[in-house]
Amino acid sequence: MAEDSLRIGGVSSGLAVILNDEDSKENSSKTHLVSYCDDFGHQSVERTLEYVLGLPNKSVGLLPSPIDNNLVRCIIQKEFSKLHANSSALVRNRDGICIPGNGCGPHIIGLDEFSIRGDIRPIKPPLLVESLAMFSSARANAFVWKGKWMYEVILETSGIQQLGWATVSCPFTDHKGVGDADDSYAFDGRRVRKWNKDAELYGQSWVVGDAIGCCIDLDCNEISFYRNGVSLGAAFHGIRKMGPVSGYYPAISLSQGERCELNFGARPFRFPIEGYLPLQEPPSLIPVATQLLCCLSRLLGMHSVEQAKHSSVQKLRRLKRFVSHEELLYPTSHGLCEEFFSVLGVDVWSIEYIAWGPFLSFMMEVFGQQVPHDYSSLDRVLDVFLEFEGSHLLFEHFINALACGCKIAPLVLKECPCSGSYPYLVLACHILRRQELMVLWWKSPDFEFLFEGFLSRKNPNKHDLESMMPSVSWPGSCEDASYESTMVLTTKALSEAVSKVHIKLKSLIFFYCHNL
Repeated sequence: MAEDSLRIGGVSSGLAVILNDEDSKENSSKTHLVSYCDDFGHQSVERTLEYVLGLPNKSVGLLPSPIDNNLVRCIIQKEFSKLHANSSALVRNRDGICIPGNGCGPHIIGLDEFSIRGDIRPIKPPLLVESLAMFSSARANAFVWKGKWMYEVILETSGIQQLGWATVSCPFTDHKGVGDADDSYAFDGRRVRKWNKDAELYGQSWVVGDAIGCCIDLDCNEISFYRNGVSLGAAFHGIRKMGPVSGYYPAISLSQGERCELNFGARPFRFPIEGYLPLQEPPSLIPVATQLLCCLSRLLGMHSVEQAKHSSVQKLRRLKRFVSHEELLYPTSHGLCEEFFSVLGVDVWSIEYIAWGPFLSFMMEVFGQQVPHDYSSLDRVLDVFLEFEGSHLLFEHFINALACGCKIAPLVLKECPCSGSYPYLVLACHILRRQELMVLWWKSPDFEFLFEGFLSRKNPNKHDLESMMPSVSWPGSCEDASYESTMVLTTKALSEAVSKVHIKLKSLIFFYCHNL
C-alpha cells in the first residue's frame, strides 16, 4: 500500500506511531510505538484516538470497523464533559474588584457614561473610542481596591493621551483629566511623561499600533506601564491605600481627534503581564475550547508526529488492515468541531474571546508563521469548520483579529523576513479566497476598519530602531569597519521584510478588486 494511504492529516494511519502525551509525560523524550495489533489485541486506531484526545494508553476499548461518527462523538463528549464540569466549578480569586450598581446583572466592564467630560464616543464595538472635544476624559464602570490588575490600550493614533488610574474624587474638566489631580496617575507617550499633578520624564515615545499595558499593584501600592509587553518601569510608588467602598478606576483623557481601543479583558490581552488579572473575567469555557483545538491540532499531525511516521512505514506495510484517511480523519475532526461549537453555543462574547485568542493561535499554528506555510492543513480546517452553523460568527471575529494583528505586529529583526504584519496578511489572503469568507468580510459593518487594519504597517520608534540597529555608520563616521557591515546586513533584512509585506498587500488589494 502506498505511503500516502497511511496518513491521517500527517498522523500515520495504521496507526503505529503515537507520541507520548506531552501533558502527562513531560519528562519522557522517548517515542511510543504501538503496532496495529499488539499482544492484548488492541488496534492502532484506538491508540490514535487516545493520542489525539490526550487520554491514557489503552483507555479506549476495541472499536468496530468502519469507524462510526456517533461513537467517536460519544467518546469525545464523555471525556470533555469532565473538563467542562471542572472548568465551570473553577473558583477564581477575584476579590478586590467592584462594579458599582451592577446588582445581579452581567459583569461587563466598560466606560461609565456619567463620568464622561468632553465628548468621547464609541466608533467601533466593543471599545474603540475617539475624543471629539478639545480634551475629553472618562472612567471605567469598575474600580479595584486590592490585588494586581491591568487593562490594555491599543493606540489608533499617537498624539496626546493620558492613560492610567484615578479615584472618583479626581475632577475631570475641559482642561484637566487623569493624572492632573491627587489620587490620579497617568502615562503620556507623546510627551514621554508620567503625570500625578506634576509631570516627570518617563517611559518611551509611542507609535500607532502600540499596546500599552496599564498595571496597578495594590499589594505593593505601585503603578507601572508596559509598551508591547516590555516594562517601562514602576511609574508611581506609595500610592494611597483604598478600601472596598472606593478604589482606583481605569481612566483615560484624550485630546481632540485621538483614538484608542480599550480592552478590560473582553478579549485576550495581546501582551498579558504575569501576575496581573484582567478586570473583565474571561469566559469559563476557555479551557475546554482550547483543549478541543489542541486535539484537532494533534489530529492534523502537528509537532513531531510527522517525523516519527517515517520510521514505522515498513512495519505498517505488513499489517493486516489499514485505516483509511476518511475513516478516522473525518469522524474525529467532525466530532471535535461539533463539540467545539456545542461548547460555544450562542454566547456571542465567548465566541469573540475564543476567536481572538485560542482560535487565532490554533490557525497560526496550523498554517505556520514561517515559510513554508501549510496550505493543505489550513484548507482541511476550513472545510470542516465551515460546515457548522455558527462558524460565520467565529470567522467574522477571526478576520477582525487578523486585521488587528497587522496593525500592531512589530517588525522583529531575528524573525525577518516573516515578522511584522506578514504572517497575518498571508493567512488572510488565503482564507479570503473562499467566496463565503470574502462575502462575510464585505458585508461586515466594520469592513472599512478591517481593510484599514490590513493595509497598516507598524513603524518603529527610536528605541525600537536602536534595538534593531545599535551601531550605525556613514562615510568617515566610524573607525570600526564592522559597524558598516552590520548596518548593511540589518537594513537588508528590514528591506526584505517590508518588501514581503508590500507584496502581500498588493495581492490582497488585487484579490479584493478582482472580486468586486
